[in-house]
Order: sequence, then C-alpha cells, then structure tokens
Amino acid sequence: MDSRSVVFLQVMAAIAVVGVLAFLVFLVGRALSRSKGAVSEGAPNRWYPYLLAALLLLVVVILGVWQFSTQGLMGQAVDWRADSRAMAFFVIMLVVGGLGLIGFLVYLIAQSSRHNSIAQGRAAGASPASAGMPAPASEGSEGIVQPTSAGLRMLGLLALLVAFLLLNWVYLPRAEQYLVVLRLIYPASLAVALVLLFDKAARGWNVKGGAENLREWLLCDAMTFLLILGFLNLQHQGGGEKYAAVFWDVLYVALFFLIFWLLDRTRTRFRFLVAHAYLIALPLLLLIWRTVQGVAVPVDLSWWSTIWPFLFLGIIAFVLEIIVLLIQGRDEGNESKQGLGAVKDAIYVAVYGILLIIAVPEVAS
Repeated sequence: MDSRSVVFLQVMAAIAVVGVLAFLVFLVGRALSRSKGAVSEGAPNRWYPYLLAALLLLVVVILGVWQFSTQGLMGQAVDWRADSRAMAFFVIMLVVGGLGLIGFLVYLIAQSSRHNSIAQGRAAGASPASAGMPAPASEGSEGIVQPTSAGLRMLGLLALLVAFLLLNWVYLPRAEQYLVVLRLIYPASLAVALVLLFDKAARGWNVKGGAENLREWLLCDAMTFLLILGFLNLQHQGGGEKYAAVFWDVLYVALFFLIFWLLDRTRTRFRFLVAHAYLIALPLLLLIWRTVQGVAVPVDLSWWSTIWPFLFLGIIAFVLEIIVLLIQGRDEGNESKQGLGAVKDAIYVAVYGILLIIAVPEVAS
C-alpha cells in the first residue's frame, strides 16, 4: 500500500471518529434540551448542542496541536514537517475542518432565517400560505410541496467541493490541476456569477428597501470584479508542475458563492458584516496563495502595491459596519438608517477601486 493510500485511510478514520463524536454530541444536546424543558412556542432551546460542539472542536484542535507539535500518539518525531505523509495528513485535516465549519455556519444561518420567518408569521397572525410557507396537505394527498432546507442545499454543494478536492489530491498531477482550475473552475464560476447578477437585475419586486439593494449591488459587483482579478492572477502567475494552490483557489470560489448567497438571498442582520469579513480575508488568502506558489515579491515594490492597503481598508470598513449595526439596533426596516450603511459601502468600493488603480502601474512595471 502506497503512502497516499495510507494517509487517505488515516484521514477517513479520523473523519469517522469525529463524525461519531459529533453524533453523540447531537444526541446528548437533544436529551439535555428536552430534560430541561426549555421549550419556546414548540421549539427546543438549541444552545446545548452548540456548546457541546464547541467543546468537541476545542478538544479536536488541542489533540491535533499536541499530535503534531510533540511525539503524540503515533510516536512521531517533533520535526513532523519533514515527513510528507504527516504534512499531507495535517493539510487535509485542516481542509476538512474548514469545510465543516463553513457547513456549520450555513446550517446556523439557515435555521436562524427559518425560525425568524416562522416567528414573524405567527406575530402577524398570518396563515402558512400568507407567510410564504406551503399549506399543509391532507393525509394521503399526492404532490405535497415541502420546503427544502437552505443548509441542506448548501451542504449538497459542499459535498461536490470535497469530492473535487479529493480528485485533485488522489489522482490529478499538478499540471492538470492547474488546467482544471484555470479552464473549468474560474470560467464556470464567472459564468454563474453573471447569471446571478442578471437574475438579481431581473427581479422587479423585492421585500428589501432601496438602500439595502444598493448595498447588495455594490458588494456583489465588487466581489465579482475581484473574482475576475483572481482568474487573471492565476493566469499571469502560470502553473504547470509548480502549481500547488488548488485548495486555496477552490476555497476562494466557494467563499465567493457563499457570501453572494448571503447577500442576495437572505435578510440576515449580519450579512453585510460577514461580507466585509470576507473582503478582509481576501488579501490574506492572496498572501497565502503567493506563499504556497513561491511567488517572490520584488524588494523595491511600493507599499501601495502590496496587500496591506486593502487589508487595512477592509478592517476600517468592518469596524464602521459594526458601528452602523449598533446605530440601527434591531430597527432594520428604517430606510434612513440603512442609507447610512449604503453611503459607507459606496465610499468603501470607491476607495478600493482607487487603490487598485494605484497598484496597477507598480505591478505592471
């Protein structure tokens, strides 16, 4: 059995153990919720499973750090980075953990949106049909329309993402990984992004106010333009056998669609804050991408042509978004308060564009 097969079996065993523990966390949390009798209008209190899940995540992280920083359970040497199998195992577990956290966040957002819509419908005294939910059908009837969980839909896409990463890691050489990402992933992502933008433009009726729509358009357009720049960056740097950043490119595309969906398809109160956190993460992802690829930064490169102006601008916009949320409170329907966030985002996108223009001559030279 070759080293890749051994590492793959180790990863699958670790995932199975974590999956069993997560299922036990679910059962224990459900039992605690029911035993405490924490029921609010027929819905159990859900903070017990989240607390146990956070504790489980903490234990897994501690064990992982201990395993790879000391001799650990396997009796490995302290310098585990010299072992390619250990390094591959560590990277794959980071990938699985990151995808699991993304799926967990999607599930939380979907559940929160669902409970909020149900609570609003009950508060308004509306019927299920008027609240946007299918009316219950009589027993034995056919063709019953059931709502599909947004979390389940996102997890379905996440499963394809994991399968694609495993395909690249197990089978494809680096040169073919580069071609797949350059000629398939990025072009298909840009096409889907344009379709989403056209769909957004074709909607003549919307429950969101004008300021909210303006903010969504500003951020979605900016994100799509940055996706185009990501494709050009990949094409400019080249690939071949030196390409080793398939995970980071796929992660970038997956995060793009996740944030786009949050902005366009939900009314979550913190969706703009999450979008600004994503824009903060983009320069850091580019830094990691360049480090993995071994891209050397010229010594005489101007500071304005590095990632740091964009990172600091993103942090400033993130802090201002927190202030906007504090000013709004829970009165999200107030158009004048939403206008404050729209002005802030318009200035942010304008300054971001100016920084891109300033950076281009330095990079081009």
